[in-house]
Formats: sequence, C-alpha cells, structure tokens
Amino acid sequence: MSHEPATILLVDDEELLRAGVQEMLEMSGYTVITATNGHEAMAYLKQHAIDLVITDLVMPKMDGVDFVEQLRQIWPNVPVIVVSGSTRNIMQRYGIESIQVPGADASLSKPFKGVDLMSQIKELLGTRS
Repeated sequence: MSHEPATILLVDDEELLRAGVQEMLEMSGYTVITATNGHEAMAYLKQHAIDLVITDLVMPKMDGVDFVEQLRQIWPNVPVIVVSGSTRNIMQRYGIESIQVPGADASLSKPFKGVDLMSQIKELLGTRS
C-alpha cells in the first residue's frame, strides 16, 4: 500500500516566506502548491482537492479571513492553519483577541519556528484516514 505524500496549499503574498516554507515542507516530503493571494488559491481549489491549507491573514485582493470563509464552502473538512504577522488590524476588524479565525483549525503568529509549523501540520494530518 503506497502512502501518497500530503499536498499542502500555501497562500502568502510574501515571496521570501513562501519560498522558505515551501522548501521546508518539500524537504519533509510534502507536495506544495503555492498561491500569492486568496483569489489564486480559490481558483486552484475549485479544480483540485488538497490535504491541508496554510494561509496568511493579511494579503492583497482577498484577506485570509474571507479566503477561509470561501474555502469552507467548497471544502468544509480540509485542515486550515492561519498565519499572521500583523494581528492588530484583524483584531480590530473582527473584535477578536487572537488570530483564531472562524473556520481555521490552528493559528501561528509570525515570525514562527519551522518546528512549530511542522508539528501543527503533523497533528492536523495525523487524523487523516
């Protein structure tokens, strides 16, 4: 029985961060699809199933909160990790104390450690049957 590597969709408008996270995930054996904003990510998700989504919250065109909301309409069960460096404007917009976005399974604040991201990914994908 072959075990396919999990496919992770990484959505972030910061090229350096995206490249760094992509490299780390690929070295860990994951297949990585990248998008620079929520619109790009949604276009991909309408055509393909993926195993996990990592999304930035603060992005041009469609922010992470709107993206997660739309994602949930198509894929209600895919695990989502939200990442944010500037939580203040999100908190002001939603009146929430943390970056716990409706529909997200986990959240990380930037800058985050690779090991923290990896443990969240393993935890969320570990439940995958």
